[in-house]
Amino acid sequence: MPKHLVNDVRTALALLDDDPDFGALRDTAPAAYARLEGRAVQALRRLRDALEGAPLRYATPGDWHRAREDQQHDAQGLVLLLADTLRAQLPDAAYLVFHINDSYDTETGRDLQLHSVRAADGTVLHDFRSPLPDLDAERHRGLAFQWRDGRPPRTEGDLGTLMQQLRAAGLILDTYPEQLHLYDHKDYGCDTEQTMCMLLADSAHPEQWDLRDVFGTQLLRPYGTPLSA
Repeated sequence: MPKHLVNDVRTALALLDDDPDFGALRDTAPAAYARLEGRAVQALRRLRDALEGAPLRYATPGDWHRAREDQQHDAQGLVLLLADTLRAQLPDAAYLVFHINDSYDTETGRDLQLHSVRAADGTVLHDFRSPLPDLDAERHRGLAFQWRDGRPPRTEGDLGTLMQQLRAAGLILDTYPEQLHLYDHKDYGCDTEQTMCMLLADSAHPEQWDLRDVFGTQLLRPYGTPLSA
């Protein structure tokens, strides 16, 4: 077995055993933790496939369910990295906001149109008329390293394509909180029935708390204010 695969399997076992070192990493560097967790999951998949031998010609319901879980797990790591990157680019970022374009269907994900990045109080921080700021080369080296070629998404096209692919895969976004809409604003007003979001920080909250109970890991909610008792 290749050494790197052995190391990744050991990491997976440590994660399953709630190793305190990894617990600390999850709290202090969630993006790095998500990357490590993703590698561990991929290693276990490769080990599983090797033990099971050649794949079956026809997928079973169990195979399909497992593939869906793998996909959702990978998506959670990706959106956590995306949220941490957007907060590094815009420190007060709390919501990535989208509109729904009814002229397209959800199967392609093209119905999802990027709208703005907003602060916790709904203030618009960025509207994608220009690229997002660059990451600081020294302070955010770890985040940049996790993106292909060290280049995180900066434009509407970069982010829009990424999120459309996740939506086309059947993953779910939160509804943007109604009380934060900018009604009648000539540039930033929103149709409350057609506005969705992803929570980028613990200062953000969803319109519907119970979506996590309904959709589980299918819901793309990397952060969010703890639910009050």
